[in-house]
Amino acid sequence: MGSSTYNTLIEGLVDNGLDPRAPKNFNASLEVLYGTLKAGPVQAVRAAQNVLNAASKIVHLEDAPRQIIIDAVDLGHLLERPLWLEYDIPADRNEAQGRDEQDSRGGRLLREGLLITRERGGLGVAILIRRYGERVMTFEADAAVWRFTRRLGGGYELTIENENYPPDLIEQGKALARSLAVQMMSLLAILGAPKLTEFVDEKPSKRRGVPRMKKVRMAAPWTDVDQDGVPVLPRAARPAYVYDELMDHFDVFEGLIWSGRCYHETAEGRRRSLEVCSGRREMLKAAEPFVLAPMLAESAAIIATEEATGMAAARRLLALPFPIAWIEWRDVNCGLPGQRWGMVIEALDADVQGDAHGAIFALTAQDGLTYDSITGVRRLYFRLHISDTEKSLVEFPPEYVPAAFDMAAIDQDHFGRFMLAVLTFLNQPRMVEVRDQDDRLRVPANRARADRRLAPLGAIREVRLLIDAPAAAGAGGEAYGSGDRVGTMPLHQVRAFWRYRLGKLEFVRPHWRGSEANGVSRRRYVVMRDEDRVRR
Repeated sequence: MGSSTYNTLIEGLVDNGLDPRAPKNFNASLEVLYGTLKAGPVQAVRAAQNVLNAASKIVHLEDAPRQIIIDAVDLGHLLERPLWLEYDIPADRNEAQGRDEQDSRGGRLLREGLLITRERGGLGVAILIRRYGERVMTFEADAAVWRFTRRLGGGYELTIENENYPPDLIEQGKALARSLAVQMMSLLAILGAPKLTEFVDEKPSKRRGVPRMKKVRMAAPWTDVDQDGVPVLPRAARPAYVYDELMDHFDVFEGLIWSGRCYHETAEGRRRSLEVCSGRREMLKAAEPFVLAPMLAESAAIIATEEATGMAAARRLLALPFPIAWIEWRDVNCGLPGQRWGMVIEALDADVQGDAHGAIFALTAQDGLTYDSITGVRRLYFRLHISDTEKSLVEFPPEYVPAAFDMAAIDQDHFGRFMLAVLTFLNQPRMVEVRDQDDRLRVPANRARADRRLAPLGAIREVRLLIDAPAAAGAGGEAYGSGDRVGTMPLHQVRAFWRYRLGKLEFVRPHWRGSEANGVSRRRYVVMRDEDRVRR
């Protein structure tokens, strides 16, 4: 039967029916397929070539890390109903067989299909896989059944039933069957991984009894990857801020783990990496982000280097702008190695005037989205002592310093003074200006990122703190110099700050303002001095 006769393998198997001239095992396997199709709905899927390519990376791993990836596949969830999975055979797989062997079996193998069912009952989950194929001149169905049983609290155990090999090919046949088992489970590992694949409908078959086919293919951004498996992003989609870059890093790192590009020697190590990745992503989402403009960061660095008086008084008034905040800056001497920095800082309790802790991410000038930058992201844990002025403002506990950081390159006192200057700037009274962000500047990047299923950049609005140019008093019914009246203002969170009232300095705690009826605003804070502003 020619390869162009049928659009899919299952269509050919259903249309041809049982063959009275074929071996008994062939018809027995076909009867299992026909019975499954008749019994109820079957999910029919055709795998694209890029899915097979991704699975081959897992196949070629060493036994131990590959088994860790396979054992993590939740086949019970994947197989809520029987699954038919078919795919075209790559040319290199046929090259492994000699021409004489191909001719003896009906020619070159064109397509392969797997009937995957879940066996009910027993102590563990058991998955049964039967293999079918299409060659140039004929169809084939293996008598063997691959059984994968999930052990309680453990991984999958393989047994192969109904093995039947010629006496002189027993060892070769068993080795091939186990090699096929690795290929089957590696393919299911890609299908079961979150975010890596997507399903699209294909044109339904006109032949009766053939289930509607879906095509599974790698989902963006995994459709275009470099030699290390990292998605290749066009310049328009690349982030400008450390905050967005790290969010991309965490998303891609998770995908690299699921795809086997970043593998682990133990299942616990793999599980821990996924938990850390997810936790850091959620941590950044919870933080209110600030970006220090160059002149402000430079001013804070100068104060940290040269200012001697006023530091103790400033520390007594110190507070966080929010219970959890993100602050990033670049290209200054802040006492830490690196060229770009992002910091999550969180109050230890509800009191933003109390002690805090956090993590700093130090990046080079242009890390970009590369395998080394993604897998090499390290955080530097610190404590911020606000209440106890006898302690250093910032402390880096040695037990939490990762190996990638050189303790000799960290100037703890200088960084403490730098952070004191930054937080003091953030809490200056009457220095707030709210502006709608010019969405036109971000539309091209977000469009390119949406095409690759990446999170959009930035936020809806920007809050600028004008350190050297306080907003004029007497704004009347308008708030923050934005022209927004309170009655039309969307619900938004207001940072903590100091203000003078009735001749006294008082602290205003972070709070919510506005009305949810007018929408909810998620903002990005850009801290800048008046001379930093660029006319657009």
